[in-house]
Amino acid sequence: MNPIRRALENEAATLGTWYGIRCNLIAERCGAIGFDWVIVDLQHGTASWDGLLSLLQSLQLGGTHSLVRVTGHDPAEIGRALDIGAIGVVVPMVSTADQAKFVADATRFPPHGTRSIGAARNTLGGDPLSQDPFCMVMIETVEGMQNLEAIVATPGVDGVLLGGADLAVSMGLPKEQIYASSPPPPVVEAMEKIVEACRKHGKVAGNAAMDASEVEELLARGIRFIPVSAAGLFLISGAKRALADCRTIVTAFTG
Repeated sequence: MNPIRRALENEAATLGTWYGIRCNLIAERCGAIGFDWVIVDLQHGTASWDGLLSLLQSLQLGGTHSLVRVTGHDPAEIGRALDIGAIGVVVPMVSTADQAKFVADATRFPPHGTRSIGAARNTLGGDPLSQDPFCMVMIETVEGMQNLEAIVATPGVDGVLLGGADLAVSMGLPKEQIYASSPPPPVVEAMEKIVEACRKHGKVAGNAAMDASEVEELLARGIRFIPVSAAGLFLISGAKRALADCRTIVTAFTG
């Protein structure tokens, strides 16, 4: 069984992070931290297709399997990510049931889907035709929320990850709400609808968090797939804390 699917059995929660840095060494260290999974971000990060194989290998060497956030709905891109070792994909901007079926079919071989046979790395083991990659679609638009029920009910879609910032933009919310530290009420309402629909159809609801307090809030709302912060942000926040501590000592020492 796909390790992500196994970890989510019985409504257990899983924690991962976003990884968008074009560095294999940091990827290996990130893989060794203990996340349940890591999402390699090809949509917004600096990671790219020419280095994806090495990043997936480095994360796996560290001890963590990966999903890949692809850049769009291209079946060839989805299949390629799975062929070179991702055990699932995160697909952005899914707004209709037809789009959901299109991308879900791209993750599975016939007769259950349309994926072409030709895996280069069988990280899931066993018969490649029996593999069960994890398909997480992102709802990030008002149209997606209008089609929520049909998207979640789509065979092959394993869960929905809310893209709260993009949804807020799609809703026409003011900038102070889009960039607020807490999600605005309309986005919270969307999250609750996603949780309800996922629970109804036996799928998993996902939402990103920045810290432990946000994780606690999401768990209370029924979210079970939680990317926590991002590798680049961890590096920056750690460096800031260390520098601030050192500055305090220097100030005290020099008077």
